[in-house]
Amino acid sequence: MTTCGRPLAAEGWFVFGDSHTEPFRVAAETGLLTRPCACLAVRGATALGLANPASVTQAAAHYDAALLPARPGLVPVMQLGEVDCGFVIWYRAEKKGVPVSTQFEASLAGYFGFVDHLLKAGYPTLVVTGATVPTIRDGQNWGEVAHLRREVTTSLIDRTRLTLDYNARLAEGAAARGLPFIDIAAAVLCPEAGVVRDEYRRKDPLNHHLHRRRAAALWAAELNALVAEDRAIEGAPLIRVA
Repeated sequence: MTTCGRPLAAEGWFVFGDSHTEPFRVAAETGLLTRPCACLAVRGATALGLANPASVTQAAAHYDAALLPARPGLVPVMQLGEVDCGFVIWYRAEKKGVPVSTQFEASLAGYFGFVDHLLKAGYPTLVVTGATVPTIRDGQNWGEVAHLRREVTTSLIDRTRLTLDYNARLAEGAAARGLPFIDIAAAVLCPEAGVVRDEYRRKDPLNHHLHRRRAAALWAAELNALVAEDRAIEGAPLIRVA
């Protein structure tokens, strides 16, 4: 578990999720955001595991400890799904002998189960973010995440397509709850190849995270736009952090 960004303020963003929250930390530390921001990263956290009290990462318990009771003026920002779409959904489908769609739906149920949990706890809103797209090329050593991910032979394009489908469902679920949804997939993907652009990969081919500074700029622009939109709409309850 990693905490990052500025100390938790009375108001502002609180980004929580897996290790792909790193660009948000960079955005906070380099002054790219117009609001205070703190982060909580639980490495390896999955949406599938949020409803499992015996999960290895105990991510839900860590998030609850940081976010509950609900803090007035604080807006949670949820960044999860890369581990699900890039690995766990495929791995569990194969091991359990069930369709990928079954695990896909279970992951989304876990995701929005936790969203609803926070809303019921008293948060008037939270930001749903698109899952980070996969970067590991076909046939490449999985590096830091090799332990189990190497057992998944699904192609990069298929993992990317599943992530885009997942993000479309995240957007739908957010809209159904009146919540904002932000995503950077369109900016980081090559339209011709359908996978992540080289400039958004890390120099280290074994590091599966997006280029932190370039991704930070994209995520910061999305969050800042929400604040600007909120200010422009009189009486709007979308993102009231000031």
